[in-house]
Amino acid sequence: MTNSNYKLPKILVGAPVYSNKKYVTPYWIEAVKGLTYLDYDVLVVDNSKPSTKFEEVFTTSGISLIRSEPHENPFQRVAEARQKLNDSAIFGGYDYLLSIEQDVMVSPGVLEILLSHNKQIVGAPYIVSSHTDANRRHVDYIVSASKLDKILDRVDGIDVNEWYLTEEIKDKGLIQVKSCSLGCTLVSTDVLKQIRVRFNSAINRADDSYFFQDCQDKGIPVFLDTSLLWKIEHVKRLGGELPVGGALNKNNEDK
Repeated sequence: MTNSNYKLPKILVGAPVYSNKKYVTPYWIEAVKGLTYLDYDVLVVDNSKPSTKFEEVFTTSGISLIRSEPHENPFQRVAEARQKLNDSAIFGGYDYLLSIEQDVMVSPGVLEILLSHNKQIVGAPYIVSSHTDANRRHVDYIVSASKLDKILDRVDGIDVNEWYLTEEIKDKGLIQVKSCSLGCTLVSTDVLKQIRVRFNSAINRADDSYFFQDCQDKGIPVFLDTSLLWKIEHVKRLGGELPVGGALNKNNEDK
């Protein structure tokens, strides 16, 4: 029997966007518009210098766009854009924000999967780089999540934790982590109300490092759904367009 009073959580999907990543933007738009969840809106915050042509890539696709200041400092630029995005989720009456970075391509059912865990913060893993041995030979891939109990250093009040490798999270289900980046992460607006975006202009660290440290300091647990490994694509531009995740998917369909 279904509950006739049940309402789907209202979701805002979005990201700070920048014109230097326009090479991947059409694929991002296709991915977010292809989500199968029934109640979500899409918003991007453009933090690059004003460009009607770049903005039209989004607006002609039916995606809402607002602007933030194109500061010279990229960390300040992204931080202010992300706070605008967070505020839009809070004051727009949304239950969650699904942060999908501009160079991350998600699978259609990712929202339903992340929501099913009923957690305040839960992310999906994707490949960020190759992991090599002392002889620079590839041995594994580093994923977008760090270990809760493996602290390597502390910088500007932030614990620098060891990153997971793919073999370490294979078939682990839902696990608690220190951080999972904001590349594909579902965050409750209750959390966004508690934590403001911050950065330090003297330290070259992304704002999500501070976000996850603040979550830990406030006792807000962060989770990772390892079942989504190899199902999220991270697109990098290395002398051209290189769909890193997609290329890996073809070679890891049995993982």
